[in-house]
Amino acid sequence: MKRLFPAYPLFVKDPYFSIWAQTEILNEKDVIFWTGTEKKLYGYIKVDGEVYSFLGNAKNCKRAKQLSLSVSAFTTDYTFKAGKAKLSVSFVSPLPPDILRLLSCPVCYMNYTVKGAKSAEVIIVADQCLCYNGEDGVVCGGVEKTANFEAAHFGLKGQNALSCDWDEICADWGYWYLCGERAYYASAEACEKYIKDGTPLEENGGSKALMASSKALSGKIMLGFDDTASINYFGDILKGYYLENDSISEALEETFKTSLETDKYLAEFDKRLTKRAAKFGKEYINILYASLRQSVGAHKLVKDKDGQLLFLSKECRSNGCIGTVDVSYPSMPLYLLYNPELVRAMLRPIFKFAKMPVWKYDFAPHDVGSYPNCCGQVYGLREQKEISFKYVHVNGDKTRPTVWTLPADADVFSYESQMPVEECANVLIMLAAAYKADGSLDMVNNEFDTLEKWVNYLVKFGLKPENQLCTDDFSGHLKNNLNLAIKAVVGIACFAEICKALGKAEAYAKYRKTAEEYVAEITGFAKKFNHLPLTWDTGEETYSLKYNVAFDKILGLKLFPEELCESEIDYYLTKANEYGVPLDNRAEFTKSDWLVWTACLTNSLKKQRKLLQGIDAYLRQSEDRLPFGDWYETKTGRLIGFRNRTVVGGHFILLLLSVEK
Repeated sequence: MKRLFPAYPLFVKDPYFSIWAQTEILNEKDVIFWTGTEKKLYGYIKVDGEVYSFLGNAKNCKRAKQLSLSVSAFTTDYTFKAGKAKLSVSFVSPLPPDILRLLSCPVCYMNYTVKGAKSAEVIIVADQCLCYNGEDGVVCGGVEKTANFEAAHFGLKGQNALSCDWDEICADWGYWYLCGERAYYASAEACEKYIKDGTPLEENGGSKALMASSKALSGKIMLGFDDTASINYFGDILKGYYLENDSISEALEETFKTSLETDKYLAEFDKRLTKRAAKFGKEYINILYASLRQSVGAHKLVKDKDGQLLFLSKECRSNGCIGTVDVSYPSMPLYLLYNPELVRAMLRPIFKFAKMPVWKYDFAPHDVGSYPNCCGQVYGLREQKEISFKYVHVNGDKTRPTVWTLPADADVFSYESQMPVEECANVLIMLAAAYKADGSLDMVNNEFDTLEKWVNYLVKFGLKPENQLCTDDFSGHLKNNLNLAIKAVVGIACFAEICKALGKAEAYAKYRKTAEEYVAEITGFAKKFNHLPLTWDTGEETYSLKYNVAFDKILGLKLFPEELCESEIDYYLTKANEYGVPLDNRAEFTKSDWLVWTACLTNSLKKQRKLLQGIDAYLRQSEDRLPFGDWYETKTGRLIGFRNRTVVGGHFILLLLSVEK
C-alpha cells in the first residue's frame, strides 16, 4: 500500500478528540491518540457467517484484505475485500474553517458501503480506555434510542473536568458516544461474544465497551465526545462553541440528518483547494492534506462571556501551552485563507492577559496558560515560595496556579524565558494580515494603544536584538539574530499599514520611515556577502532561513528587494538534504512550516517545488509513525519532538500569494 503520511487522521475534532491510524494497513495495528497512546477501537464486518476485522489489531477473527488507501482534505478512505464482499469506508472529520458550527460540532463519522453481498453487518467497538489516561478507571454508561439511531455512551464514574493541564494527555473527563442502527453499552467480553457468534449482549462485570452496528448495506456510524467543560478562561468555565447552546444529543441528531449535505460541502472544499494548489505539484497537495485536519483539530473554539470568539491552540508535544503566540503566527495562513476572524480569535486572550496587573512588561506575552486552562502565561514562570505560589500535583500530574489573579508586585516571571521581539512582531503581522484579508479594523481600533506600545519596543530593540529567546532557538539563544530582525522590521511596517488604514497619516509616515531605514541597514549589510548570515556579527560561513520575509511579499509591503530574496533561495538550495533544508547552519534539523514560508521568497515555481519535495519525502518515509511532526532531521527524516501541532496550518502560505477573491 502506497504510503502518504506518517499517521492518518480518522476521527479528529480537538486536542481531546483526536484518533489516528499509524500504518497504511488499517487492521494491522491498534489506532492511537495523537499522543501515541494506543486506543482500542475496532471495526468488523460480518458476511456469510464469517467475521472480518477492518479496523484495529483485533484478535480471533479473519482480517479483511485492504485494497486501497486514499485521503482528501477531510477524509481518510479505505476499501477492503471480506469474502465475496467489498467494503468501502470513509472516516470523516468535518473541520471546515469557514463554517464554525460544523467545525465545532463534536461528532465525526464513518461512512461505509458494502457491495457483493446480499446482507452484512458493520460493527464498531470502542473500549473504555478511550475515557482516561494510563491506568484503568471505573466507567459508567448507557444507551439512548432515537427515531433514527441508537447512541451508547460511557465516561469515568468520577470526573474532575479541566483537572489536568499537562502536555501529552487525553481527557479523563467527558463522555464518548458511539451511534448506529443499534448501539450497546456492555462488557468488552460480551461484545466479543456477540461479534463471534451472535450471543445476546447483557450487562455484566469486567472492562466496559461501546458497540454500534448496522445491517444496512450503506450507512454511517458516528463517534461523538461531550467534554462537559472545554476551557477555563480566566475563571470563566466555557463550553465548546457548539455545545454552548446545543446538547450532544442534538449534535448527533444534526450530524445524522445533514451528513450528506456535509459530505457534499467537504468535497467541494477539497476540489477548490486542490485546484488552487495544483500548480505547486502533487507533493504540495499531499502536504496540505496532511496538515489541514491536524491544524484545526489542535484548537478549541469557544466564546467568552461577552460572545467574542476564542480559537485556542494546544501546543501539542512541545509543552502544552494554550494560545501560544509563536504557534498562532506560523499557523495563521490556513485561517487567513478561509476565516480571518479565527486569527483574531487566537489573539483575544493575549490582549486580555496583557492588560492584567501581573503582566508588567512592555512587550507581548508568550501564552495565556496551559491547555485547557487560561490561567496566565506559564512560560518562564518561577515558583514563588514566599507567596505559596507553586505547581499543584494531582495524581502525579501537574496543574497550574492562577497566575492572572496575582497583583502587580508579584515577581513571577523570568525575563530570560521571554520572547519580546518575537511575540510583539508576531501580533502586529497577524493583525495586519487579518485586516488585509477581510478589511475589518475592529480589533486594531480597540487595541491600538497596546499595539503602539509593542511596536515601540520593536523600534527600540528589534533591529539588533539582544540575547533573547526566539521561536527558532533549538540550538541556543542568539544575539543579533538577523531573521528575528527581519521579523521586527516587517512588524513595524505592518503597524504603519494599520495606522494608514485608521487614517493616522503622521504615525504611518513615522513607522514606515523607520522600517525603510532598518531595511536599508540590513540590505547594506547583505552586500558584503553572497547571502545573509545568521547574525549581524557572523559571516558567510553561517546562514538561516529568512522565512520572515514571507509576509513582506504577501502583504505587498515592498521592503526587501527581490534579488536579495532570490539569492537567499539559491543559497538555501545548495544546503538541501534529502528531507529539506536545515533551519540554519548549526544543526541538520528543520521546521516544515518555515520551509514552506521560505518558498514564498522566490518567484520561481521550480525552486518552490524543490523546497516542498523534501517535506513530502519526509511524510512518506519517516520511521516515526505519529501525527505530522514539524521539527525533524533533514538527513534521517527522524522526528525530534513536536507532533500534532497547529503550526502545520502554515503550509497553506503559498496559496496566499495568489488568493482567489
